[in-house]
Amino acid sequence: MASQSPPGYRRALQVLIALQCLLVLAFVYHGLSAPGPFGPRVPAVQGDTLWLQSHGELHQFNAQGQRLQHVPLGDLNLSGSISSLQFTSADVFWAHHDSHVHRCELKQRRCLPVELADLDTRRSNRWVRVSSDESEITVSDASRHRVLTYRRDAVTGRYTLVRTDAEGMRFPNQTLQVGDAMWVANTNRHQIVQWHAGQGSAAARQEHAIAHADLRPGRTFPFAMALDPRGQLWVLVARPDMQQADLLIMNERLQPNRVIPLSPKQDPNAIVLFDQHMLLPDMTQFLVRRLDLYGRVLSPFGDAAFQAELDAARSQAQWMRRLPTLLISAIGALMLLAVWLAWKAGELRQLRGTAWRPDAAKARPDAGSPGATDTMEATQRMAPPIERGRVTMVKALPGSTRTRRRLTLIVDAIMLVAIGALVYWAWPQFYQRDCAPDQACAPWMPYALAALGLIPMALSIQARRRLKVLEAIRIGTDGEQVQARVGKKRYQAPADQVTCTRQQLLIGLGSVPLRLNGEALFDEEALRRDFFDRLPQMHMSDSVWSQGSLGHYWKRSGWQGRAIVVGMLALCGLWVWLMLR
Repeated sequence: MASQSPPGYRRALQVLIALQCLLVLAFVYHGLSAPGPFGPRVPAVQGDTLWLQSHGELHQFNAQGQRLQHVPLGDLNLSGSISSLQFTSADVFWAHHDSHVHRCELKQRRCLPVELADLDTRRSNRWVRVSSDESEITVSDASRHRVLTYRRDAVTGRYTLVRTDAEGMRFPNQTLQVGDAMWVANTNRHQIVQWHAGQGSAAARQEHAIAHADLRPGRTFPFAMALDPRGQLWVLVARPDMQQADLLIMNERLQPNRVIPLSPKQDPNAIVLFDQHMLLPDMTQFLVRRLDLYGRVLSPFGDAAFQAELDAARSQAQWMRRLPTLLISAIGALMLLAVWLAWKAGELRQLRGTAWRPDAAKARPDAGSPGATDTMEATQRMAPPIERGRVTMVKALPGSTRTRRRLTLIVDAIMLVAIGALVYWAWPQFYQRDCAPDQACAPWMPYALAALGLIPMALSIQARRRLKVLEAIRIGTDGEQVQARVGKKRYQAPADQVTCTRQQLLIGLGSVPLRLNGEALFDEEALRRDFFDRLPQMHMSDSVWSQGSLGHYWKRSGWQGRAIVVGMLALCGLWVWLMLR
C-alpha cells in the first residue's frame, strides 16, 4: 500500500495559497491607491513667497529659495492629490481636492468644502481660480469640457453659477486672469482661448492656436501657462498623455514666437513666475527647475534641506514603482513552491488520476507473491462478464459541478462590480462626444462601451450552462459501438475508432469529458465495469492530461482530423518563424 503523504505538506500548501492571495490583494491595492509620494507640483505665489506641494506637505519659500515653513497636508485633512492651489491672503488658500473646492485657513489648520452647483462628485483634475476678494470663482471642469464661473451672493454668502463656457471647449486646463480678460488653455483644441469677464458673446472670444516648427512631434496640447513682465506668455505644451512637455513662448499678440527645448527626461507639470524667474516643478524627477526670462537654466530652486527631502522622496518613489515587479516576482516564486508542495502533498497525483485500464502485466502478480491469493480471490468474486449485444449506460454524477458553478457565480459578481466601476469612471470621457484628442466619438459609443462590458458576463453564463450540461452526460455501449450524449450533441463510432485518455473520450471530432480538472464526473467503478471492461478494442492513451488528441485526429478522424493537425502544426511553425525572424 502506498504511504500517505505527510499532513505538513498540505498545511504548508494552504498557508502558501493564503499568502499568495494576500500578495494579489496588495498588488490590486497598489494599483488603486496613489502611486507613491508626489514630487513638487501646483505652485502658487503669495506676496513675496512661493508655496508648492511636495511629498505630502505644503512648503513656503522666500525669493532666495529658503524654506520658511512646511505644513503637513494631513493636518488640513487633505491628501497629496490636490489639483489646484491658490492663495488669496497670507493665511487663506483655495485648493481642489477629492472632487470638491476647499477653502483652507492655515492658522486654524482647517479646510472646508465650498458648495458649488453643477459639479459632480467624480474625482477629476480641476483648475480653480479665485478673485482676490473671493467674490468670484472660476473652475475649469476638464472632464465635462467646460469652464464655470460662480459669484458670491452678498447676503447669503453662497456662490451661484452665473456663467458656463462650453462651446468649443475640450479638456480646458489652467486659467489665467489678465486685466479684465480670462485666458484658458483649451488643451484638446490646441489653443489658448481668451474672453472678457462678464461677456458671453462670440464676438468677445478670441482663439490663439498652438503651433511651432520647433515643437517636438506630438507636442500640441497646452495645459499650463505663465505671463512674464514683458507680456510674453510661456506655455507648457505636452503630448496626448500630458507628459514630457515643451516650453513655447508666445509674444504680446499671443502668436507663437520660439521654443525652449527641454530634456526628454524632464516632465514639468506646471509653470509659475516668481522673483523674475520661471519655475518648472517636475513631479517625476522630484525637482523644481529654474529658468531666467531668456530661457537659460539656473540652479534648482530650494535650499539644502528641501533638496535632501526631495532625494529621500525620490528614492521612496522609485521603490514604489518597483513594487509591482517585486510583487509579481514574489507571486511567481511562490507559485513554483506551491507546485512542489502540491506534488509532495499528493494533490498533483489526484489531479493526474489513475489509468482507466491498468497494464495487464503489472496487474498479474506472481503465484508466490504475497498479494497473489488476494488477487485471485478478488477475480473470483468479480461479477460475470456482460454478454455482447447488451447495451449498458453510464450517467454522470448529479451535482458533480455544483461547487465549480458556485465559484463561477462569485467570480461573476466580482466582475460585474469591476465592469460597473469601469463604465462609471469612463462615462465622462464621452461628454460632448469627445472620445480622443481631435477625434469625436460616435453617438452610440458610450452605449457600446456599456454593452461591451456585458460580454464577459455572457461568456461566464455560457460556461455555467456548459458545467450544468456536464452533469447530464450519457455514455453507452453494446460491446461494439460507442455512443455518447453531451447536452444536445450526440456522438457515435465503432469502439476501435475511439480513443480514451485519462481526462476525456475522443469520438470522431468530438470529445466527452470524463474528469473535470482531476475531479471525476462519473462513478468510476461503474464506468470501468459497464464500459471500459467491455471494449478491449478501444484505444487507450495513458497520458497525464489529454495528449492523445493529435494522434486520434490523425489516425481515426478522417480527412477533417488530419486537416486540424496540419493546420495546428502550420500555426506553430508560423509562430516560431515570427519569433525568430
